[in-house]
Amino acid sequence: MPRDIAVYGHFIVPAESIIADILIDATGCIITPGLIDFHLHCFTGGSDGACDADTFCLPNGVTTCIDAGTAGSATFPGFYANVISRARTRVLAMLHVAPEGLTTGRHPENQTPGDWDIEAIESLCDRYPEIVALKIRQGHAICDPYGLTDEPVIEGVKLAEKLKKKVVVHVNNPNVSAGRIASELRAGDVFCHMYAGTDENILDEKGKVQREIVEARKRGVIFDACNGRSNFLFRVAEAAISEGFMPDIISSDNSPLGNYRHPLISLPRLLSKYLMLGMRLEEVFDCATINPARWLERLSLASLQPGTESDIAIWKLKNKSVLHKDFIGEVRTGNQVLIPEMTIRDGAIAYSQADFL
Repeated sequence: MPRDIAVYGHFIVPAESIIADILIDATGCIITPGLIDFHLHCFTGGSDGACDADTFCLPNGVTTCIDAGTAGSATFPGFYANVISRARTRVLAMLHVAPEGLTTGRHPENQTPGDWDIEAIESLCDRYPEIVALKIRQGHAICDPYGLTDEPVIEGVKLAEKLKKKVVVHVNNPNVSAGRIASELRAGDVFCHMYAGTDENILDEKGKVQREIVEARKRGVIFDACNGRSNFLFRVAEAAISEGFMPDIISSDNSPLGNYRHPLISLPRLLSKYLMLGMRLEEVFDCATINPARWLERLSLASLQPGTESDIAIWKLKNKSVLHKDFIGEVRTGNQVLIPEMTIRDGAIAYSQADFL
């Protein structure tokens, strides 16, 4: 519904309460809260798998992001000092249970529970409110020899319960079934990369969504599409979506391997893909605004009402043939793409298309 939105400093205010010094004509555009990219990697300088938060987020309408466990207990203080405290983007974090976090993709991180620094994890979670969850990974290509069982999930959930935190679990070709992992998660915990897995995935041997996966959603487990470079397959997504198994959250899982390249490109490009897959525009935006904001228990990040944070994104929905690719090279063609025209972060213009203002 068309209306005026006014910003004064850090907050949205009633439009009639101020005289504007900058007027932005957004006629024909879509206005949303700044997007929340629920899962990416932005610990630059601390990992070979991270991209700069501001340069990837702000031009793509993202004003809040959650680093998905790039830092562990041994490296998080450096992540806070060098990234979280300095970024213009609001950066929150999952804390990896492995002390070293995701420093490199050249070898698996050690997720053996006996090697976790429980005291340091507890201290960091108590000291830094930016830590919103614990991160665990399940997948034989990235976790062997440490991910051969679901012990890290079981012990991680126990630890998270003690810390009053949620758990986010990477699931891509795990050594135990995806359904088994989902059955071990609590309401509010997150199963990420829901459409991934060339071998083991959320589908059963008949190509239907596993019963345990469906039951987990009914129980309140959250499912994140979380594309990345290698974490999305059309054959899994299309089969699940045909049963109505849509994502709760759509995030980028950005890293240097996917940054502005197929099959990721950017979060707006991924949102456009789900328009092609049959989701309504409002549903797509909900997956990158209100749904992650609800999970964070920070609904003001997705409000646009007076008194809430002045984080805003302006979009045009362009009718255009656009390619979408998956990890194994399958291609689909969409006919709409979301174009970010302007991003306002904390009351100031952080990005604008050259021809928009």
